[in-house]
Amino acid sequence: MQGRLGAALLCLVLGSGCSLVTGNVKVEPVAVSSQKPGNVALLVAVSQHGSGVLGLQKQDFKVYENGIALDSDQIGLTLLPAGESAARHAAVLVDMSKSLKPSERKSLTDALRPFIVRLRQREAVSLYAFDGAEKAHLVQEYTRDARPEPDEKDTSMERLLGFSRHDASTSLYSAVLDGAQKLDASLSAEGRPIQNGTLIVIALNPDSAGRVEESKLRNFIDDSPHHFFLMTVGTSASTANLSFIGKNGETRAGSAMTMSAPLNDVANAIDDDFFRNYLVAYCSPARAGTRDLRLQVTTRDAQGKESIGSYSTRIDATGFGPGCSAEAPPHFAVAKPKEKEKEKERKRVASNGKAAPQSAPAGEKLSSTSTTKSGDTAPVAAPPSGLGYE
Repeated sequence: MQGRLGAALLCLVLGSGCSLVTGNVKVEPVAVSSQKPGNVALLVAVSQHGSGVLGLQKQDFKVYENGIALDSDQIGLTLLPAGESAARHAAVLVDMSKSLKPSERKSLTDALRPFIVRLRQREAVSLYAFDGAEKAHLVQEYTRDARPEPDEKDTSMERLLGFSRHDASTSLYSAVLDGAQKLDASLSAEGRPIQNGTLIVIALNPDSAGRVEESKLRNFIDDSPHHFFLMTVGTSASTANLSFIGKNGETRAGSAMTMSAPLNDVANAIDDDFFRNYLVAYCSPARAGTRDLRLQVTTRDAQGKESIGSYSTRIDATGFGPGCSAEAPPHFAVAKPKEKEKEKERKRVASNGKAAPQSAPAGEKLSSTSTTKSGDTAPVAAPPSGLGYE
């Protein structure tokens, strides 16, 4: 009890973004917005035991301002569609540096086609092939499409199989860097302040080109806001030390003939990330000054046992007044560059190292963790910097 109270007091002393965990419930910030006449919105990711918590209702959320519980009905607390609040894009990098038998080529496309269809139900997708060249080669851009079946007119898999190697080497590391940069451009083109990018790497060979040092790629992935998933195919890639590429999840396929189940695990992890996000909106009763805000989330297991987690920050209520509607779309701000640099420096100083990523054997469910990090310092009513949504 003393430890829990101490953590709560620490959040109040910090006066900005802070995530408390009780009963293994994590409430991690994605973005915060406060605007006249009194609208407050919090986009948060809720997870428990490492997996996203799905199906929460508005009664599972409670708002506190300056330590006082607010009446949910009086403040009009509601859940807005979280999926519409951020730009989302996935990039799939497929290693085409290895010669495949006709049966393996067919299995590759049979696994990729439904995987891309599933991704498109949530977001736009870009498909790239890479070989020994420095840059990844675009195969197809897919728009978001809610249909559960492949488009009969889609010929992208044929184009992937028809890819002609420009260089017989394997430039895996440079392809990952290039794919992430292309993903940046795709997200920026949507013009939304909140961006959620996912890079899926399907590797058949380890890097042999040596254009990019491993340490450089490790640092890049560690600092990147994107989510990175890795699937190695066959013994050549699976025995190499590539786990660091799968920052958010890694899985393996014994060969191109057995890719379907591991790719389905990747899709499950991406869905888990998507559905753990909740956009909580309400009308603040504050009319001036700053307020310490705490969002409390309660989950219940099959036996009805409750677990609680919370996120604390601070909002500016200057100019707030009547006429607020919690249904109004929030306007999320972007953290200023200086604030981002300060946050990066704070992380460098405070960091005690990172746990090594764990591999998931083929056929087992892929573990997934959010790119957001608890305890990040946030500017008032802006996305917490360093989370990848600036």
